[in-house]
Amino acid sequence: MSNSATNSAEEAIYKKIAEIKDEISKLKQEKAQALEDLNKLKQKKLEKIEKFKGIRSQIDTVRNEFSLRLEELKKLKERKQQLLQEIQGMKKQFDEIKAILQKTQGLDIDAIERRIQSLEWRLQTSSLPLDEEKRIVQKIAELEKKLGEARKMIEIKEKGTVERAEYLAKRIELSTVRQQIAGIVTELSQKRNILNSLKEDREKTKKEIDEINKQIEEIRNKIGNINNQIKEKNNEIENYIKQLKGEKVETTSRPTREEIIEKKKKIAEEKLKSGQRLTFEELLILYGENDKEDGKDSDNIY
Repeated sequence: MSNSATNSAEEAIYKKIAEIKDEISKLKQEKAQALEDLNKLKQKKLEKIEKFKGIRSQIDTVRNEFSLRLEELKKLKERKQQLLQEIQGMKKQFDEIKAILQKTQGLDIDAIERRIQSLEWRLQTSSLPLDEEKRIVQKIAELEKKLGEARKMIEIKEKGTVERAEYLAKRIELSTVRQQIAGIVTELSQKRNILNSLKEDREKTKKEIDEINKQIEEIRNKIGNINNQIKEKNNEIENYIKQLKGEKVETTSRPTREEIIEKKKKIAEEKLKSGQRLTFEELLILYGENDKEDGKDSDNIY
């Protein structure tokens, strides 16, 4: 191969190496962009994870509040039931008192006491027939019974006044308890809505994290592919460099034109000494005619 052909081959190799290096440069730029995108995704993932943790903490807080309010609602309902039973019992007592008051209505304690004293005085101071005495004793017994009922009526009235105040207090408490129950029921409904909303946010954020993980995996695969391509390109460059070294070794080890002519001249001289016939080329080489040919048969030398 001539020097011009060798140089042309080397230039082609150098050009190819330059093209590959340009491709590697573009791949490295693409890799740098992918790494930048990867870091952004990782940062975004960290932010989403923090958001997810915050939502989960909020859910725990609302759940605890919900449980506490639910327990409070349970106690209020128990108290409401207890008050209803107590109020019902007091109503029954009031009905009994009302019946006694109606029965003893018009009784005068002082008049009854005076009547009893008068009858007792008559028994003590008068000589009465047995049947009359018996009748007076029965009358005194009846009056004493009425007197007892009249006194009981006074006690019941006094007790009724106290119990009525207690009854009113329980009615007020029952109304308050009912309002508290209504308030807690409304609050529980609101907290349930908040919980549902937080759960939706949690699931949405989880899906976003999953999507980011998917994107991260895709970019990592892309970076891996780019690394493989860069490695392949570097291997191509190494092969071309080896090829260049081989071309240079071949060019360096190839004998020069003068060396070839000198060698053929020695062979021609040996043939001449031994009496062998020489070719036209050998005659030209032996007698120096090759210089006159101006290198026209140089192709035959090789």
